[in-house]
Amino acid sequence: MTRKTLLSFAFIFLSNCAGLKLAEPLKPKEGDWATFGRTSSRINATNEIVAPPLQLAWEHDITSAMGYGSPIVIDSTVFVANLRGELYGINARTGKRLGWVTVGEAIQGSPVIDGDVAYMAAANTRESLIAFDLLQGKVLWKQEFGDIEVTPLLYRGKLYFGNTAGVFFCVDRINGETEWKYKLPENTKRKGIRSTATAYDSVVIFGTEDGSMYALDAVNGSERWSYDTGSPIFAAPAVNERVVYCGNMDGNLYALNAASGAVVWKFNAGSSLYATPSFSGGLLLVGTTGGKMFGVKLTDGTKAWATDLNSVVNSSAVISGDVAYVGTLKKELLAIKVDDGTVVWRQTLQGRVKTSPAIAQGKVIVATDDKMILAFKSMQAK
Repeated sequence: MTRKTLLSFAFIFLSNCAGLKLAEPLKPKEGDWATFGRTSSRINATNEIVAPPLQLAWEHDITSAMGYGSPIVIDSTVFVANLRGELYGINARTGKRLGWVTVGEAIQGSPVIDGDVAYMAAANTRESLIAFDLLQGKVLWKQEFGDIEVTPLLYRGKLYFGNTAGVFFCVDRINGETEWKYKLPENTKRKGIRSTATAYDSVVIFGTEDGSMYALDAVNGSERWSYDTGSPIFAAPAVNERVVYCGNMDGNLYALNAASGAVVWKFNAGSSLYATPSFSGGLLLVGTTGGKMFGVKLTDGTKAWATDLNSVVNSSAVISGDVAYVGTLKKELLAIKVDDGTVVWRQTLQGRVKTSPAIAQGKVIVATDDKMILAFKSMQAK
């Protein structure tokens, strides 16, 4: 038998082994990192303490890089989707693969887990919203919504997301049918929506490529308010204490009243903002493409501190106690003190970090663009 034939058999064997079917229902816990940003308001913080210095607990190859979402941790399972359209389930304690399945084309955002169903949005494909039953190990439905490059928002039993043509949808999670849709007004250049939505009260809020923030009624899709920031928005907004925060490509970070859209304050970070802000106490933390991490006072938008990380920051920092963990394109994972921005720990990685980390199960879980999922635990942990 030739080497080529052996390789062909190996490929067929591995393909036939693909599949993702959980042995028992998921049991959500208080400390889960259940969605991108951890909550539907995208606060990027947890009460779980994972103190530096850290050490590698496990690593897992998912064969392709992730997009701009984050790992998701439910119960004791890590769920990640990659740019090859694959969904992986990994044991959060051991790093052992539970299974994987191809569900579509490139998945830019995070999966959304509701009970034992995973919802994923895909780009470059006709049927771009997929529901996958994790217990039955099969696709429940696929629906056509155009190219989607965001993480869907699961809020009050509905799925919310925008597509790259500038249409925002509310979808029934049971069957994928459209409840309502909102087309960006005067969108003659077909500028799209690449900003993951967040939720506040009965409103869903997102940014657009034309530089506007929109707040829509979650029930009927009517426009509550809009605000033009003047520059494209790719970052997901985040809501904290009735104020929505979001940055744009001009480097301006806006604080807007979540109910009215009125400007509370504006902070200029000096370079583009792709990252969703994170919150701890009275501070907001955000990284920039110029390589700086800022601590900004929530009260008035003034700078509390600035730390030069010497590398582009595309993803959010995630906060555990008095420490924030953030990855960079310089192939580093860093721990920064929330109160003054001091770097207290750093780890060189093999790949760049474009996705936001997650914190759960006593670990900081991060994806790199060399196809690896890495889990770090505190050296103080047993």
